[in-house]
Amino acid sequence: MLNKLTKGMIATIGAGAMSLGLAAGVEATEPYSPFTDVSKDSAAYEPIKNVFHKEIMSGYEIEQADHTFKYEMRPYQNVTRAQAAKMMAIGLGNIHATQDISAFPDIDETYWAHDYITLLEKEGVVSGDREGNFNPVQSLNRAQIAKMLVEGFDLPFDENDTDTGFNDVDADDWEAPYVKALVDAGLTTGTTPDTFSSYQSVTRYQLAAFIDRFYKNFELDKDLAFVQVRGTFKEMQDVFYHYVNQTGPLPLEDPLPYESFQDEMRETITMNIEPDVKENFINQCRACDGINYGASVDYKVNYELIENTKDRITIQYVDLGNALKLVTDYTISIVNEDGKWKLDQYEGEHVERDSEIFTLSVEEALNYVESINRKYSMLKVIRVDLIEQNNDLYTIRIVTPDENYDVVFDRQVGFVN
Repeated sequence: MLNKLTKGMIATIGAGAMSLGLAAGVEATEPYSPFTDVSKDSAAYEPIKNVFHKEIMSGYEIEQADHTFKYEMRPYQNVTRAQAAKMMAIGLGNIHATQDISAFPDIDETYWAHDYITLLEKEGVVSGDREGNFNPVQSLNRAQIAKMLVEGFDLPFDENDTDTGFNDVDADDWEAPYVKALVDAGLTTGTTPDTFSSYQSVTRYQLAAFIDRFYKNFELDKDLAFVQVRGTFKEMQDVFYHYVNQTGPLPLEDPLPYESFQDEMRETITMNIEPDVKENFINQCRACDGINYGASVDYKVNYELIENTKDRITIQYVDLGNALKLVTDYTISIVNEDGKWKLDQYEGEHVERDSEIFTLSVEEALNYVESINRKYSMLKVIRVDLIEQNNDLYTIRIVTPDENYDVVFDRQVGFVN
């Protein structure tokens, strides 16, 4: 019997695929959206959708009548310092966990955003107040976000270049060079043509828009290229399995005609891969757990960047296995068509358990175990500790407020139990 820990470890196929086969035969009457509170005709929709699929911003899960899930994004709610730290840490391509401890006295190791804050703290992207506190639930203003964006994304910056063009930012204001850097980078046009509004609180939508503009306007380094591949693939995966779910659980029931949603599908895929996508949609099992597009594309410890240009990104990505899931070596390629990234290649090959296709260090294994349990299990993970190492096998203890769990992790193939 699977315990709550193991269930979490095998649930690595994305929100769109998690509910496969639950919906009864429903006609596709309107374009798919994953959100309950951001309409497709809203200015907030595109940037929020882009950062959502990149997993930079997560919403508040809302179960639908057909047992699928949508997300409340609360776009006009002020973003807190902790929420901004998460968005920035993931947006910068960071891993989702660290074994370091925050130096901020008000950030306990048990705090949900501890690792995101600590990752940015190490990189000098965030700092504390005069007492050294981080103040995680405080709102951020536009001046503070400007500094975080400039330092986090390493934008060109000159502390003496303070002519922002905004009437409300004086040359001797501390934020002036950071605002000027944002202007030069094309990441802001101000709240009006003449005002930046430095001390106006930043909303979740506004921070999403800042980060989305960076991904659209700048060359992506290795880590950010991986995040872009993840976002492009997960959007495709979400749309694909939304329409798979429209068919129902009976294996003999005819699926929706692919043509009924092909325009939406073409927003996420190229014509090169469309014949395979169409065939996979028709043949997709709707009464089992097997899925055609099952790569998780979650953690950057097990991938190689094969190609990275302004028009094409290709990665080789190894999905770790467990008792019920084989190790799989994927090649995933996306292309930029008129400013829109689309999936162009998706190939996977199962790997023999004795193949040394990758090897995780102790720290990488600890970060991976901590990350995957935070994301997929029901556990409130405080930290993970290495208990024993026996050649390639790591015994890792997952520490929670209630009890501890030990797992065995093979650094070459993934979880053993």
